[in-house]
Amino acid sequence: MRIACVLDLPLPSREMTAVQVLQTLAALSRLGADVSLFVPVGPRWSARHEPPTPETLRAAYGIGCDFALHTCASLWPGGRKLEKLLHAILATSRVGRRRYDVLYTRNVLPALGGILLGQPTVFETYRPLPWQFPSSRRLLKRAAARRACLGIVTHSELARSAFVEAGLPPRKVKTVHNGFDAAAFSRAVTAFEARKALGLPERPTVCYAGRIAPLKRVDLVLAAAARMSEAQFVMAGALDAAEAEPLAREARRLGVILPGFVTGERLALVLQAADVLIIPPSREPLERHGNTVLPLKAFEYLAAGRPIVTGEVEDTAELLRHGETALRVPPDDVAALTAALRGLLADPARRDAMGRAARQRAQGLDWTARGERLLAFMRERLDAPHGSAVS
Repeated sequence: MRIACVLDLPLPSREMTAVQVLQTLAALSRLGADVSLFVPVGPRWSARHEPPTPETLRAAYGIGCDFALHTCASLWPGGRKLEKLLHAILATSRVGRRRYDVLYTRNVLPALGGILLGQPTVFETYRPLPWQFPSSRRLLKRAAARRACLGIVTHSELARSAFVEAGLPPRKVKTVHNGFDAAAFSRAVTAFEARKALGLPERPTVCYAGRIAPLKRVDLVLAAAARMSEAQFVMAGALDAAEAEPLAREARRLGVILPGFVTGERLALVLQAADVLIIPPSREPLERHGNTVLPLKAFEYLAAGRPIVTGEVEDTAELLRHGETALRVPPDDVAALTAALRGLLADPARRDAMGRAARQRAQGLDWTARGERLLAFMRERLDAPHGSAVS
């Protein structure tokens, strides 16, 4: 199968979107698909022209990029919206000329462009778009009814249900969960061993991994750190521009360890250095900002084999079960969050049992398994009669 992926994000990037897309494409390539990635760069005379290479992407993410890289000179002055539109036009036109079996993208504009041009298209999203943007429902239904729309892939059942409730054909909407890097997490190490390897003090440790940004509610992690002098906290992730600097200052004041943006084996080691892992227990990222739905970190946390503390929020419920792999606490309740963390740190037997359950739950959730499910869906939709909306 010849698959063209259009991504409007310049690479390398510290956005987790880049990690998710590159890991998925690497898995599809391992499974025998002929994959091409189309990404934006600046024109030749600009400072933004430097094209990504397999070597630079491997160095940035620890991912083997055994697929073709194509660049479109679509990064021009005029703002991000104009750049996205220009990239969608240039990339989809090039895809159409090369006769790919499937155009696969997480970006709305290339998906619509591919469908309008008659290119068999699979659109992937983590967002429950019909709920977040009710005005989009009519457009989504009309796009899904076209023969060229093979289907929509969502990252969660929560997002899938939004599309189905909006009237899109259920057979065209498929949940394909994200994954984790099986090679990076292939060796299970104890928290003591991981802390020693990283040069961390031998103390009870709580870890958060992800963007350090206000909209991720990492202030809840810092609030717990301020109350728990008996534990050390680690926050691994990219600082999200100037708005994250107050959070970084507060973290340093509290003695929180900030190892920066890490991926691959380094990320696995950081997560395994923890006794407990944390997803900030808040409804805001899902309900207010709409930028986090069943986050990628949930899969990496499970693979690390550590108990997880998170909020009683709908998107993570399909993956993280209370009392088995996670403790789910009331959202935005620092006292409940702190009590859950302290309870786990004080109970090694329970931590071990939950850690074993987490590793077991991670089985079949690596990137290669995701690639298999994604390819199966693409083949199913390509084989459906005319790719029709009712098939």
